[in-house]
Amino acid sequence: MIPPTPLAYVVAGPLADRIFEPLMAADGLLAGSIGQILGVGPGRGIGLLFITMEIIAIIVTVAVYRYPRLWFIERELPDVI
Repeated sequence: MIPPTPLAYVVAGPLADRIFEPLMAADGLLAGSIGQILGVGPGRGIGLLFITMEIIAIIVTVAVYRYPRLWFIERELPDVI
């Protein structure tokens, strides 16, 4: 299995250049909606990528926090010494 951090480094550049930058270009698909908030032009695609990843991180954090079994994980797992 590939560790997630190196995979993220490899995927982030092409994802920003080929998907997010064209979406945030002056005539891109998101220029009229999100582009009015973040702006359009060079560099806005990577900004949108960062914002998207942080929103996903917040959603995952809230979802994991709401999983009651994780609240008491120290009670369920034995001490390893």
